Amino acid sequence: MSDTAALAGWAEEIAAQASKQLGRTIDNMVPIDKGWMNAKWKMETQEGPLFVKLYHPDRYKLHLHADRLSAMERTLHLQHGLHTAGVPCPAVYGSQASYLHRLPSGLYYALLDWSEGDNVPAGHFSEAQMSSLGEATGRMHAWLRQVPPLPKLAWKPDREAYLTALEHNREKAKEANDTVVLTWQSKSQRVVKSMDFGMFEGAVPGWLHWDLWVDNILVHGRDVSAIVDFDRMTMAYQDIDVARALLSGALRNGELDTAKARSFMEGYRAHAQVTDNMLLRAFSMLFLIESIWWQRTEIRKQSELRGLLARFVEEMNWIGDNWDRLPEQLREL
Repeated sequence: MSDTAALAGWAEEIAAQASKQLGRTIDNMVPIDKGWMNAKWKMETQEGPLFVKLYHPDRYKLHLHADRLSAMERTLHLQHGLHTAGVPCPAVYGSQASYLHRLPSGLYYALLDWSEGDNVPAGHFSEAQMSSLGEATGRMHAWLRQVPPLPKLAWKPDREAYLTALEHNREKAKEANDTVVLTWQSKSQRVVKSMDFGMFEGAVPGWLHWDLWVDNILVHGRDVSAIVDFDRMTMAYQDIDVARALLSGALRNGELDTAKARSFMEGYRAHAQVTDNMLLRAFSMLFLIESIWWQRTEIRKQSELRGLLARFVEEMNWIGDNWDRLPEQLREL
């Protein structure tokens, strides 16, 4: 079966089932060509549009992994709680028992409110939009702090684990004679070896979005209308969301716009406490997580074709290139 035929079949299945569940007539299922592998539609009904996300069997394999299924259920439950608490994110249709819907074919999908708004290109948020994003992020983190923690964090800072993974990536780059990536990796090695891991002792574990970048943020005018795509939400450190949002919204032409970054932090501080070293800790965590992934030969080859990947590479290289002056720059925020 072709991809087009599969999409059409899934759309028909979902429309038939959702119509019975919601008691609505489904007028149309408009495909949304965005994201990786998962199928998405704008479901048009007379009562208003809804957003449909089908979890692609080759990406999540929810039908084979009960732990992933329960994690996705929990994530949708938390998202709906955030919406109910007034955080700008779509409501999820379902019940306390289940926010995931299972098709007769065994695949799973979610039904959410349709959120009006536009994506802003990376680095092009206005000061007002950054302020709104900071406030929304602060409110999200404040609400998530009352959610019971998981028994184990998804990630912790670990210098040795980073350097071991980096050495593996360096061997791959050497095999490919990729001098560009080897240069990136040398800078990253210096950064991590010089990093004071003692600063992480003050980091408080918590639930976070984990993927708070421009493609998952919708804006309407001056304001953030919705934070979307909570699929990666987990337990680690909320600081990571802050660094990810700042880089994604305010880094442009090789410079972190101080006014935009300060606007984000002012909005964030209205709902969350920020300690003196929190931002350096946040950027350090983000670098440990993402540079090991983006600064690879495989990614560089793909990023030449896909601007999305190139942007993440740019952000990690910016942290590495500005590491020595980063503490002073972040103190201004």
